[in-house]
Order: sequence, then structure tokens, then C-alpha cells
Amino acid sequence: MAMCRDGRTFYAALVLCAFAGVVGCNSGNLSGHGVDVRDVGGLEDSSALDAGDGGDARGVEDAGDSDGGFDGDEADADGGEMPDTADGPDAADAPDVSEEPVWACEGEPNCEAVDVSTTLGQMRGLDGCAFELALEEPMEDGEALADRLLARVTGEAGGQTRTMVDVLGALNRQGRAGLRSSFATRLSGLGAVGFRWNAGDDDVSYWYPQGISGSSDAEASGLVEGRRVIMTSWYHKTEARPTKGARLSVADISDLSDVRYRHLLLVDPVEAGGEVNYTSASYDSGNALHAGGIVWWGSYLYVVDTMKGIRVYDLGRMFRPSHTDDTSAIGIRGGRSDAHGYLFAVPRIARYRLTSESCPVRFSFVGLDRQSEPPALVTGEYFSDHAQAKMVVWPLDAATGLLETRQGSTVASRGLVIGQTRAQGGTRVGGDFYVSSSSQDGSNGRLYKGRPGGRNTSVNWVYGAEDLYYERAHDRIWTTAEHPGARDVVGIERF
Repeated sequence: MAMCRDGRTFYAALVLCAFAGVVGCNSGNLSGHGVDVRDVGGLEDSSALDAGDGGDARGVEDAGDSDGGFDGDEADADGGEMPDTADGPDAADAPDVSEEPVWACEGEPNCEAVDVSTTLGQMRGLDGCAFELALEEPMEDGEALADRLLARVTGEAGGQTRTMVDVLGALNRQGRAGLRSSFATRLSGLGAVGFRWNAGDDDVSYWYPQGISGSSDAEASGLVEGRRVIMTSWYHKTEARPTKGARLSVADISDLSDVRYRHLLLVDPVEAGGEVNYTSASYDSGNALHAGGIVWWGSYLYVVDTMKGIRVYDLGRMFRPSHTDDTSAIGIRGGRSDAHGYLFAVPRIARYRLTSESCPVRFSFVGLDRQSEPPALVTGEYFSDHAQAKMVVWPLDAATGLLETRQGSTVASRGLVIGQTRAQGGTRVGGDFYVSSSSQDGSNGRLYKGRPGGRNTSVNWVYGAEDLYYERAHDRIWTTAEHPGARDVVGIERF
């Protein structure tokens, strides 16, 4: 059946609908694909002075660094040097991001048409109509479950509701100013700035940093509570079960010579026997959620779910469990609540999944284009052995903070083939797509810029480069490096 989505104007939408012979289209609620969803189905933290807070202590639990059966885009091996290209993008093929895109998708998506290759170093545009997400459950159901959890945590389990104000008032770890010499040398001439975690977090073998976002994503002002903030995600890389899942680090970088930060735990509400509880963020397999990319947008935290879609966690429903003295405990039991020793826990409220009609695509990372109209999430795939990974642009509704939904689903506004291997992060700024690739120069990375139809340009990037975050007020692109002993958080001037 033909489909009709909102166009540049209501009139354009009516014309498209009339042409397609579709009945019942109306502006703001136009027909989309079917929405049948597949698969419905360092030392741990404590308070600033709570017992068990290691601060700068090196890893002392979950000893070892065995791979926990990673789901999809594991830390990459070193690769050979990739050829750079000097040609700039072709202006004739540049997207006009100031113009509201047209979502007018007819018929079933043609997955063969988007299963294409491109020349190494050149992006290639794809039809966004091939990709579609829908909520696994209605948003109000997820919010209601999270609210029931909060009621139980703050009632019988002795916990308390908390906000980002509380987090920023309880930063308990001291970062180290500046970049290590090898990073500073490699990024010479790029205006590089950044910081390092304390020695314990820099060296710990069972937590790996992955995603990055910050206050420039979260708020139009670029500040949260008047502060310049970086947020990163980490996944628990261990065979220990149950996994501790994924955590966040919130760092105040208002003064890069004096960076303080704190870890928070992501948790997933669960219901059994009519009673709500919570677990660590994980896949159905029991492995830790890889959290390969994050976007902080208002009170929502978007976290990629590698093979399925995107999860949404709610910083506005954050809570403090009653106890922080047992790093092995998670959930509510015996009148107490625990979150593996962490002082703050952030619950999930929703999951977006690829629909049964969508063409397949992975969700290895995510960035935010806050300057486009509408704003958009940019997700992408990691592949180590070929350059045909895709990036997909998903429109956001600035009024709700959620993906823009039309009759129950979100259809991508565009897609592209990246044209580079080992893509670990990506975003879009002013129509340019930026891609963070690891192991392009021996063990070091490259940061690429390009547009569909043009040749990519690139600059030196860091060892272990991951997700990307664009800080608008400072015109900087940031990443967090993942490997133990070399985990600088780095920002360079946009090129």
C-alpha cells in the first residue's frame, strides 16, 4: 500500500496523498510503514564520603579482562594505514539541512537499493525510506513502569529521587588536566584540549568507555545548571554474571584545569508477578549493554542497542538507592535498594526497535545534529573489514524530545554509505557528516568529514577513538578513547 508522510508544507502533503490515492492523510499524522515491531520482547561508585568509594583506586574486583561475549561491535583490532583524500565535498550533492525534508515514502522499502557499495573515501547517499523505528511499547507504559519503580524505591526500599542538580553537587572524582604527550603530539595543530580520568578509571580493565555527549546536546544554551558538562558511557567488559551493565560519567569541564566527575548506573525496570524491580542494563543474552553511543537531549538519554535500535533512559527519573555498601547487589530486596554501589541510578523508559518492514541496519553509535530543522539523531554501523557501513538520520520532535512519530513509527529522513572502515562514531554539523574511525593509521584513528557524492577529507585522530560529540559554543568535536592506560577525553577545533 502506498504511504504518505508530512512534506514541506501541508499543501505538498495533500498533493502527495492525492497522487498516491491514500485516504485519511492529514498534516502531522500521515501514513507510514506498518508498525509491527520485531523482538518485543575503576572501583564501583558510592557517595562522596560513603564507605567503599575507591576514588583513585585501581580495579580490585571482577579481576581479569576476559571478553563477555560482545554483541556486535567489539573494540577493534589494529588496522593498516588507510589512504587519505584531499578533495573536498561536491557542493552539488550537499544536503540542504535548513530545508525541512520530505517524508513521502511509497510502497515497501527496497532493501536491495540500499544494499550498495561505494569507493573507499567517498560517501554515497541512500533513501531514508528504507529505515524505520517504532516504540516497542507505548511511551506512557514505559513511563508508568518507571514511576511505579520510583514509588517502590522511595517507599519500602528507602531510596530517594534525585536530579542532575544533585549529581553536579556530588562530583567525587578528580580528573587530570591536559592530554598525554602521545595524544598531544598526534593532534598538534588541531587546537586539541581535554582531560584524563583519574588513574584508577584510566587503567581499569573491566570498564570500557564508549559513548560521549554533553551539555551542548542537552540544552539549547549549551550549559546544564550553568556548567559545561561532558557525559560518557562505559560498558562492563567481563564474564562475571550478572553483569553490571553500563554506567555514565558526568564531568564538569567548565574549567579544564580542574575537572571533577562522577559515575552513575543505567538500570532497566522489570516486572514479575505484578511487582516492579530493576536490573543492570543488558541484552537479552545477559551480556552488558555495549552503550556504543549516547545522546543527552533534555532529560532523555538515547543509548544505542547494537542489533535492535535505540533505548531511552530518563535523567528526570533518576534515584538514589538506599545502600551503596554492596557492589555486587542490584535491585530491591529485604526493604533495601542497591545499584552495585553507585549513588545514582538512571532508569530506562522506552525502546525503539526496527520495524518488521525496515531494512536491516546496526546501531553502533549515535550523534546529534541540533542545528538542522528538525533536529536529528545520526546513527551508524561499525564494520572492521569493509567500508560499506551505513549512517542513518532520524528526525526528532523538539517539542517532545522524542523521535518524530507519524502514525506510530519514525522513518529516517536520509541514509548514506560511510565509505570508511572501523567507524566508531559519527554526527552531522551544517550538512557535513563527521566519522570517527579507529585503527586507520596503524593503531591510531582518523577523523573524517564528507558529504554524499564528495570525497572525504580527514585529520589525525586518537588511539582507541570512539563516539563523537559536537560542542556548538566552542565549535569542537570530542571523542573518548577506550583503551586502558590511554583513555583521554579529547576535543579538537572543527575542520
